[in-house]
Amino acid sequence: MKVIHYIVSLGFGGIERLVYDLVTEQKKNSEVSPSIAIAKLKGEFKAEFEGLNVSLFDLKLNSGFDINPFKIRRIYRLFKKQDIIHLHGFHLSVAIAAIWSKRKIIYTEHGNFGFGRKHSLSDKLSFWLRRQFFKNKSVSICCNSKFTEGYLRTHFYKGKSVKTVYNGVLLDRKVNSSMVNDLKEEYSGKFVVGTSTRLAGFKRIDRLIDVFAIFQKTHQNAVLIIVGDGPEKENLIQQTKDLNIDDSVVFKGFQQEVASFQSAFDVAVFPSQNEPFGLVAVECLKLQKPVLVFNDGGGICEIIEMFNPNDICDHKTAMVNRMLFYSEKKFEWDEENDEKLKYFAAERMEKAYFNEYKEVL
Repeated sequence: MKVIHYIVSLGFGGIERLVYDLVTEQKKNSEVSPSIAIAKLKGEFKAEFEGLNVSLFDLKLNSGFDINPFKIRRIYRLFKKQDIIHLHGFHLSVAIAAIWSKRKIIYTEHGNFGFGRKHSLSDKLSFWLRRQFFKNKSVSICCNSKFTEGYLRTHFYKGKSVKTVYNGVLLDRKVNSSMVNDLKEEYSGKFVVGTSTRLAGFKRIDRLIDVFAIFQKTHQNAVLIIVGDGPEKENLIQQTKDLNIDDSVVFKGFQQEVASFQSAFDVAVFPSQNEPFGLVAVECLKLQKPVLVFNDGGGICEIIEMFNPNDICDHKTAMVNRMLFYSEKKFEWDEENDEKLKYFAAERMEKAYFNEYKEVL
């Protein structure tokens, strides 16, 4: 079964990580032959994708409205050789080529709905085109959470070919023990609150900084480590200065070995609003770290609900209280959580998509 995945780039993001993990598992399935098409063959994740030893196709697409007919025809010829076209994002040229190829299409909706920013005219046009694309009978839609499915059905498409297939992650990812030891030594005697995310609007790191400022008033030994980069970074740095906590907040920027930093957290916080899924929560739970979220967190709440509903906070004061709780009481990992984690494993995700492929064929 020839399956080609489409992603926008090889940047270090949640969608790229998911496709990497999914293809890693698909390579173990003797009935699947995966390959990957990329709108633009570039990004921090490029070397790791090349290490997968699967075919990588550079579609050489520019903006989402790059509709050069010669490029569309080249993509069509590539797609025509496949059994399944698995899309992880919307691009007009890719959508046209996929439909034209008359192959079966799986579209994974990762929740790219423009949360946290004002929708531009190009956003609105892209959303309208995506709605038309979803109506094509060759397209089956898989949403990464119940939250994403609900939003899609309300705002995009109410047809029957929509279901939820939860994301999965490779649970055997190794951490750099030397780096972890160095971090623990650096922050010895500190209570480490941490997050690892893109510093963008709907990630709402501003809420975490507000919460930490309150928590730090009674816990002078606390430090907040923020791993990640993005357009909101300068605003967030200024916020820490305005709150006079900049000496206790460390911006680590983009890090290749995120798991090593997560291992040094005493508590992980992901304060997103309308998060479509939240792989980082699964990664931190695998490291046996408590994970705090807000109740408007979207799909990430579905994960935490399975492990500890008390860690879903209604407001900032509730989150401060949960930080206080974990600063006074050592987090205890229940062995039943190991079984729950398996539900979010890449192995389960691969089997689910394999069944989807067989069903549409």
